[in-house]
Amino acid sequence: MTSRLNQLTKELKSSLDAQVLLAHITKKTKAMLLAHPELELTDTEEKKLENALAKLKNNIPLPYIIGHWEFFGLEFHISNTVLIPRPETEELVEHALDWLRANNAPHVLDVGTGSGCIPISLARNARDLNVVGVDISSSALNIARQNAQRHKVEITFIQSDLFSNLDCQPFNLIVANLPYIPTATLETLDVYTREPTLALDGGFDGLNIIRRLLKDAPHHLAPKGAIMLEIDSSHGQGALALANEFFPKAKNDLVQDLSKRDRFIIIQS
Repeated sequence: MTSRLNQLTKELKSSLDAQVLLAHITKKTKAMLLAHPELELTDTEEKKLENALAKLKNNIPLPYIIGHWEFFGLEFHISNTVLIPRPETEELVEHALDWLRANNAPHVLDVGTGSGCIPISLARNARDLNVVGVDISSSALNIARQNAQRHKVEITFIQSDLFSNLDCQPFNLIVANLPYIPTATLETLDVYTREPTLALDGGFDGLNIIRRLLKDAPHHLAPKGAIMLEIDSSHGQGALALANEFFPKAKNDLVQDLSKRDRFIIIQS
């Protein structure tokens, strides 16, 4: 298996991707594969691997091929109807958890929930939350409901274009990883054909959906509440200006990610 793993690592140009794919094919853990180099693939497993590699060559992302991906220490079922969870979004969850632990604030809304990775991670790591997740896509919500059931958390999922279908009490915390790539830029990127456009296209300047959310958010945020948004690294000052426009009396911060890039807007009313 070590030689097969090495071959696959060279082909995929990623040791982690090679381990993840082989673990999926063999139904063994990555640790097991590394600890037992004498293991060989069966004929059936070789055929499954060949099929997976053919899909990779056709530009299908690995997470969609294996049907799941890890996020915040949990495994999430995904399909090509939802965005693939990213490490940067784990940092958004960390910021949200820090705020929740410091505040008696049980009512949480995740806007643009996708696979449900954000609200499920929050519900698994903070006690006594009342969490709502909304998405415009019914297909995405089906995936999110499956993941919530898998991880045994109770979350209310509602199909809604941002706040449009919400008739709830104000939320203490609103989190969102909304589409933020400018349309013209998106069409030049490889991700344009690989992941759902609905989860990526942020309009002419990449801030269209964020602008709409911030405009309506004051009606849905409880006093002394917070809003936490993931943004594109090129939109820091623009997104912060929107926060200042719609929340002029709040404490509005532009926060960098671990790579020192502008990545989050945090609004505390």
